[in-house]
Amino acid sequence: MAKEKIVRCKISKSVNGEKQESIRYVPLDIFDLWKLLMKTKHGFEIENDSVSLWFDIDGDPNVKYVDTNYERVIRLKLWVYCEKDGMFREVTRYFPAEEYKKIRQNFLSHYDAYFKSSRFPPRIEETHGVWLKRVD
Repeated sequence: MAKEKIVRCKISKSVNGEKQESIRYVPLDIFDLWKLLMKTKHGFEIENDSVSLWFDIDGDPNVKYVDTNYERVIRLKLWVYCEKDGMFREVTRYFPAEEYKKIRQNFLSHYDAYFKSSRFPPRIEETHGVWLKRVD
C-alpha cells in the first residue's frame, strides 16, 4: 500500500466577477513552490491548507472504509518522453474523485504536444486512494 504526504487546499479565482472555487491535493514536498506558481502566474488564492496522508486502496475504487473521515482522491501519473533530453519524465497529480472525469481531460490537454509528436506515446497510470482527514 502506497502512501504520500499530501496538502489539501481550496483554490479560488474571480472570473467575470464570479468566484470559482475547487479543491486541490498537492504533494507536501512541492506545495510551497506550487502555491507560489498558482498565485503569481495564474492569479489563484490558496486557503485552508491541511496536511495529511493519501493511501492507495489497492486498485479497488469500491473499497468501503469503516472510518468516514476520508476523501476519495485519484492519483494520476503520466510518463512523457522528452525528445530534447532523450528520456522520460514523470508527472504526478492528485484529483478529487468526484471531479476527476471533468478535470482529467483539462489536465492532459497541457501535454497535447507529447501525445501528437512523441515517438513514445505518454503512459498514464490512475490509482484510486483516500486522503485521511486529520482531527486536531
